[in-house]
Amino acid sequence: MDTPTGVADLHTHTMASDGTVGVAQRVSQARNLDLAAIAITDHDVVSDDLTGRWTHRDGVEVVTGVEIRADVLDTKVEILGYYVDPATASLGDVLERVRVYRHDRNEALVENLVEQTGLDLAYEEMVADAGRIVSRPYFAQLLVDRGVVGSIGAAFDEYLGPAGTAYVEMNRLDAGAVIDAIQDAGGVASLAHPGRIRSDAVPETLDYLVERGLDAIEVWYPYDASGGPDAYADVDVEDAAALADEHGLLRTGGSDCHGPGSGKERLGQVRVPEEWFDRLRTRAL
Repeated sequence: MDTPTGVADLHTHTMASDGTVGVAQRVSQARNLDLAAIAITDHDVVSDDLTGRWTHRDGVEVVTGVEIRADVLDTKVEILGYYVDPATASLGDVLERVRVYRHDRNEALVENLVEQTGLDLAYEEMVADAGRIVSRPYFAQLLVDRGVVGSIGAAFDEYLGPAGTAYVEMNRLDAGAVIDAIQDAGGVASLAHPGRIRSDAVPETLDYLVERGLDAIEVWYPYDASGGPDAYADVDVEDAAALADEHGLLRTGGSDCHGPGSGKERLGQVRVPEEWFDRLRTRAL
C-alpha cells in the first residue's frame, strides 16, 4: 500500500547486513525522493556509519535503527528498534548473541548444501568475500549462480525454506529480552511486518509483546509487493492499523528496501505520514 504523501521510510537496509548500498548512498536516494527521514534498520547489527541515535545528513533525518529476530510462542518475529544508541552495552550484548545464532545456523546450512549439491563451499570464505552478514538470500543467489536452481524462489522451495531439504532452524532470543535491549538503548520497539509472521495467532502474539512493553507496530508495509507463501499471516495494512488502535500502539512503516539487485529496490514506495513520524520521534526523544 503506497503512502506517497508521507515523509519517512522507516524500514531500510544497507550493506551492513543484506542491503546492496551504504548509508551515504541511501541518504542520497532519500534526498532525491524528497523523503524528510529514513531509518536504517539492518538485521542484527547497527551500521558503523551510525554513531548516535539520529543525525541529519544533506537535509535528511537519519534514524539509527535495527531489526532483530526474536521468538514469541515458538514463532519467529522481528522487532524493529528506532532511535537506539549503538554504544549501549545491553543492546550490543543482544546483537552479539543473535549474530552467533546466525553464524551457527549458517555453518550448519552450508554443511547441508555441500552434502546435497556437491558444491565446494566454505562458510568463512563466503563471509570474507561478502564482507557483511550472510543470510539465506545470499545462499539463494549463490545456488542460482552455480546453476543448481533456476531462480531464487526455487532455491528456497528446494533447499532454504522451512520445507527445503537443507533448512536449519535458527535459535532465537525471547522477544521480551529484545524489547528490553532496544528500550535500554533509548529506542522505540516496533513489531515488524505482522503480515509476514508464519502463524495465524497474530493477536495472541501481539498480546504477548504488549505485555512485555512493545511500543509500536509496523502498519504501512508493501505486502502486495512481497508475495510469499500461504503460511504467512492474513494481516494487511488495515488489520495492522486496527491492532495498533486496539492496543494503543504507535504506527510505524516502511518499504523494507534492500537496494539495487536485491529484488527489493523500493525506497520511498511506502511512507509514514508526518503525524505518526512526529509521534515516534516524540516518544523516543
